[in-house]
Amino acid sequence: MESFIGVIVGGLISLAGVLFTLRWNQKLHENNLREERRKIKEEREFSSKQAAFLFASEALVRFLHYYISLPDRILPSDGTVPEEITEFRVAFTRLHFYCKLETIKELASLEQILTKAYCEAIKAKMPSGFIDGDLKAIDVRISATEKMNTKVQDEIIAMLQSGPENPFLASRYEQKAKRFHEIADLEGQRVELIKRKYEETEKCLNVVMANMKIVNKSLSDVLLCARRELSFDIDEENYRTFMNKHTKSMDEVGENFLAEIHKQIHDKMQLGESS
Repeated sequence: MESFIGVIVGGLISLAGVLFTLRWNQKLHENNLREERRKIKEEREFSSKQAAFLFASEALVRFLHYYISLPDRILPSDGTVPEEITEFRVAFTRLHFYCKLETIKELASLEQILTKAYCEAIKAKMPSGFIDGDLKAIDVRISATEKMNTKVQDEIIAMLQSGPENPFLASRYEQKAKRFHEIADLEGQRVELIKRKYEETEKCLNVVMANMKIVNKSLSDVLLCARRELSFDIDEENYRTFMNKHTKSMDEVGENFLAEIHKQIHDKMQLGESS
């Protein structure tokens, strides 16, 4: 009887050990499964955040390329917003789903700076846009006057062929001479408008270059926030120092280039006036 009880107790102990082992393995499996899911979630979130930052950086570069070339662009006449403007707003808004509050504040600050810079450039661009309209109107008048003169010339040729004593020849010559004077006057107005357009374009370019200095300063702070979000460590103080020197050097190159271009254009305009 005692041996039977011993067998029973031994069996129960073995069963308890098996059950304990199974329960332990189950918990270990559940913990591993949770850890694996956590890693997959973190990797997915990191990949999404990284993709959002890459999209935002590309959109920002396209915006800056558009902004720098804005003085020489033709503004949309149908009220549409350029794709480069809407794209960077969408890209910045997307980052709000992934970033910490510190980064969101830096993004909002940069967006405000970019929006203000764009509005100031558009305001400076408007006068040259109005001049473009005046130039188109003058071109239409010149074209119409030239067509009328061509028609008068054809009439003069026909009259000369019928006989030089035609009484309407004198009036046709007068009409032709009058329209030549009108064309010359319109061409003079056109030249003056082109000069004014260049002056207004130059003012707009100055606004753009002045704002780019502010934009570049804010960019460094946003880029550092992006590195923190993605855990891409860097010596932030050295990075800021390097970027400040780099930005200053690029500003000097741009200013010297623009100064040389302005000088050549002014010299050319003065040469044209003297001739």
